[in-house]
Amino acid sequence: MKKSIIENRKILLLEDGIHDTYLPNVKIFKTETYEPKSPLIYDVCLLLVLQGKKIANLASNRFSFDCDNYLVVPTTLPLECETYATKEEPFLCLIVSLEREMMVDIIQELNQRTISHQKPNSMGIFSDKVTEPIENITAKLLDILESKEESLILGNGTLKELFYRIAIGQNAQILHKMFLEENSESKIAKALKHIHDNYNKALDMDSLARICDMSISSFHAHFKSITSHTPLQYIKKIRLAKANDLLTKYGYKVVEVSEALGYDNASHFSRDFKNYFGYSPKEAKASL
Repeated sequence: MKKSIIENRKILLLEDGIHDTYLPNVKIFKTETYEPKSPLIYDVCLLLVLQGKKIANLASNRFSFDCDNYLVVPTTLPLECETYATKEEPFLCLIVSLEREMMVDIIQELNQRTISHQKPNSMGIFSDKVTEPIENITAKLLDILESKEESLILGNGTLKELFYRIAIGQNAQILHKMFLEENSESKIAKALKHIHDNYNKALDMDSLARICDMSISSFHAHFKSITSHTPLQYIKKIRLAKANDLLTKYGYKVVEVSEALGYDNASHFSRDFKNYFGYSPKEAKASL
């Protein structure tokens, strides 16, 4: 993205944080502060950086996204992210939720032809180059977001064009697989959504494998290929991320969160929480 894409725009005046727009699928994130590597959950989204740089880590895999590279997370993944920003040059990005019906329509149409340049990829995340068409659509989207009327009338058409450009990207093969019905990747996506929606309930490998219509060994292998985590590691990270939200956003007590997540005692929960985040649940609450 050229720096001119954000010149004289209202988003430069935003406070630090995540901001809603006139389009429910699009949010703006801004920070003027460097943020060291810390856990974050990304959920079926596209991230378009307008200024600055962010690095996402998934197990031993590292993804850099900036003005030249966008990031796509076509499922729910626990990542560890580092953000590069200063007061003089804040980090700015668009967080665009991938609308399922729109994506399915695009991918079904594309699957009637072969996209020969796409590289094989089994992981549930990828980055790709910002092309000139994507930069032009992003500029158009920023224009539209400044008007409620234009967002209402032109928003969906602009998002569909953006999603199409992402879907024909060099590394987008996994995006196609995650939105198709009859393959292992889309089956694992169902299990990931089930975990995300039922993180505070008992989850076992048998029931998750049944959701995917797979044997336990096949489910375990495909799950780790896509998420870089075992199912138990993934569930634990999702629960701890949700715990952090309950503590910092909703003011829950530590013991309440511990019980809600099914821990036998608050001490065990506090130990897991600190190992993951680097600070205790009480310290998280103190940041409110």
